[in-house]
Amino acid sequence: MKNPIRIVWLTLSLVGLVQIGLSQADTLPQEIAPKGNSKAADLVVQGKTLLKTDPDRCLDIGLQALVAAKKEGDSFTESMALELLAEANYKLGEFETSLRYFNRAANLYSSINKHEFAVKSILGMARVYEANQNFDLAIQQLEAGLKTLKNIPNKNVYLELILKLGNFHLNQKNFKQAKQYGIEALTLINNQTAIVYNKNKALIDTYTLLGQASKNSGDLGASLHYFKKVSETAIKQSDTVSYSKSLNEIGVVFMLTQKYDSAYQYFNLSYTISLNASDTIGIIQSLQGLGNYYYEKGNYNQAINYYTQSQSITSRHNDIPTLIAALVSISRCHFQLGDYPTSSRFLNQALSIAQKNNLTSSKADVYRYLSVINEAQGRYKDALDYHKMWVELRDSLQYEETGQRLAKLQILYEISQKEKENEILKQNSEIQKLQIAKSRYQMRFLVSMLGIVAIVLALLVVLFRNKQKEIAKQKETEQRITEINRKLERRMIEEIKKQEKQQQLLSQKSKLESLGTLAAGIAHEINQPLGGISMGLDNILMRIQDKNCSEEYLKEKLNSLFENVERIKKIIDHIRYFSRTQKPASFTMVNLNDVVKSALFMVSAQFENHGVTIETYLDETIPPITADKYKLEQVLLNLLSNAKYAVDEKERKSDDKTYRKKIKVSTRKDEQNVYLTVWDNGPGIPQKIVEKIFDPFFTTKSEDKGTGLGLSISYGFIKDLLGDIRVESEPNEYTLFEISIPRE
Repeated sequence: MKNPIRIVWLTLSLVGLVQIGLSQADTLPQEIAPKGNSKAADLVVQGKTLLKTDPDRCLDIGLQALVAAKKEGDSFTESMALELLAEANYKLGEFETSLRYFNRAANLYSSINKHEFAVKSILGMARVYEANQNFDLAIQQLEAGLKTLKNIPNKNVYLELILKLGNFHLNQKNFKQAKQYGIEALTLINNQTAIVYNKNKALIDTYTLLGQASKNSGDLGASLHYFKKVSETAIKQSDTVSYSKSLNEIGVVFMLTQKYDSAYQYFNLSYTISLNASDTIGIIQSLQGLGNYYYEKGNYNQAINYYTQSQSITSRHNDIPTLIAALVSISRCHFQLGDYPTSSRFLNQALSIAQKNNLTSSKADVYRYLSVINEAQGRYKDALDYHKMWVELRDSLQYEETGQRLAKLQILYEISQKEKENEILKQNSEIQKLQIAKSRYQMRFLVSMLGIVAIVLALLVVLFRNKQKEIAKQKETEQRITEINRKLERRMIEEIKKQEKQQQLLSQKSKLESLGTLAAGIAHEINQPLGGISMGLDNILMRIQDKNCSEEYLKEKLNSLFENVERIKKIIDHIRYFSRTQKPASFTMVNLNDVVKSALFMVSAQFENHGVTIETYLDETIPPITADKYKLEQVLLNLLSNAKYAVDEKERKSDDKTYRKKIKVSTRKDEQNVYLTVWDNGPGIPQKIVEKIFDPFFTTKSEDKGTGLGLSISYGFIKDLLGDIRVESEPNEYTLFEISIPRE
């Protein structure tokens, strides 16, 4: 079976390679360059031609283009100049400066609705973070850009962002997130309505991302499927390098699933194709794969042969990490053959290279293998020493990133301090120059004044007298100003008192307005116990007339009468306290549930008579808050009155016979606040007036039904409690008012 499989794949490879001129051309649209006779535009074009060859010169031209674009008022060309400066600084290794220019370019592009161009700057910022090994900030930057660009017509830039994010997550070992972005990219590519340039290249990148994410997350079946898709698409694209890499990855997956013979076929085919295409990286990876195959099969001499070839190529191309990996692999083979000295020699060679190039991770791996070899040789002290060194390096790697971050912050701090010091020195230099100039002027002035000393003395006397007059006049003016200030203070106090009185009158008016609206319900609440009293007195009178009134019966009836009297007294006391003239707030510990029950006690009968269903959902665990109970009750009654008016209006205007008027009152809490919510299924509030409903005297009701003060006063009282009122409404569906008050 080995030879037929190899023949089939070689045939497919050759077929793919001859399709270069036959496949459909997929090309990216050319970058839009600034056009016209603009000086700034010409400078940008000139700078782009020098970006790769002379970034220093490009930086100078970019600054000239930026100045020219600002003078011309051309925001688009200004954005391109900023982007050019960012790219030039990136080429020069000035990453912080590059980041600032990329950020300014992205913001300016977005402000003129050039979102596709803003993506380039966002990707540039991500590239800077990647160069600084700060992948978390790169991911954060790209995800922020992704949200703003999700609905743009050009899906190619969106696809580029998705793939970049997926590869960053793959680098950070966030395999699940990387796979999600890969699937999203694949869905976008396969969307018939989306125009994707160079579709086959995009498919290769997407399938490669999905294959790597699946392999690293342990889903080897899915990984094999995706890498085979890469190979098929690479043949269509005539992309020999991608085809060779996909074959090598398929071989790796087969190695992981212990299907070594299949892995050998793919490694061997990948090696042949990479060799024909002079793909050095592909050749090295294939040789490593073949070496791993023979290692797993126990043919260590053959494995050494392939690892040695890989070592030779990587040494010529100065690929240090791969070279160290090849030396370690050769060492492992000699270890398995029992040739411990040779195994140690290769490890020491790998260690020397790792130390020379300061590759901490590679040094840690070598120390671990040296520990194993020395233990096998019975050199336990050396084994222990190497093991300790491995543990120390492993632990240091965990803190290396934090240390780099701290060092970077320290450098930035020192730079900022230096800049401040330079600024201070510059300011001191300017001050010194001014002082020197001032001293020279004073010397000339003094010399010129020596001849007119007598005149100066006379003038001084005159000036002194004038000064005395000015001082006297100034004192008089100050006294007048002081008197005016006192009058202003008195007037201000009077105005504040008038305003407070007016506010109290308005609040009292709103409160009485609420009482007027609720009068029918209050009357109903009083009529019930009055009816009980009347009936009880009739019964007593009848018993007396029938001479059947026992002392026990009389005592029972009198108790019932007193209970009804007490009920009426409580209702009247509650109304009296509620409607009393407005005074400064009296704050006590209040339970919101008690406020709800008191308010509903006053309105429930009236609402029931009007066919309004009131549902309550009270959280009995809410803590008490510091507030004025009756003002809170007034706020709730205002909201309930507005809710009743809303459902009544909807019933009056609606043709829906199944409509039922409903109001919900609920309380709840979280860690910061307690909440009181009033919901109704009325006609809702139009969006255009939501912002105005808390304005004084604003109302949608007729003059005889409302003054527009209720919500304004309610809003002011809740704000006095450091709380807030939030309104949420859906036209013809519902309206919700939610009061939030801080917990103690």
